[in-house]
Amino acid sequence: MDAFYASVEQRDNPSSRGKPLVVGGSPNQRGVVAAASYEARKFGIHSAMPSITAFVFDVAAGIARCPGLIFVRPRFDVYREISTSIHAIFKRYTDLVEGVALDEAYLDVTENKQNITYASTIARHIKTAIFQETQLTATAGVSINKFLAKMARE
Repeated sequence: MDAFYASVEQRDNPSSRGKPLVVGGSPNQRGVVAAASYEARKFGIHSAMPSITAFVFDVAAGIARCPGLIFVRPRFDVYREISTSIHAIFKRYTDLVEGVALDEAYLDVTENKQNITYASTIARHIKTAIFQETQLTATAGVSINKFLAKMARE
């Protein structure tokens, strides 16, 4: 989920695309990072990090960890709505959906509603539908168990 919130914010605010972004509390109000964009992660910023730590690398010297870092407040209602849409896409293929987080689930497509032979084909269909319907990219991993599917995601 670390990038999900940030990806939604970058999608909804085009001026923040391609820039380091943190979803969470303000660094001057004892906030915490709920999510970090891929651009922010390159600077070592991650979820559960205190916002002040994400904002400055060296507090005494006032050195920025990530120049140009953008902080935005979370919009959990928007994230839940998008998650509902994504899970509806999953349900088009199987009722065997195990939700792990707002942006993550395991699907058993051994027997699927679309009668598609290959799980990799289903994964491509799902990724395409998610992008077409939410303008968000998704990863998918296909394997015989959850651990290997997580490792195989692309």
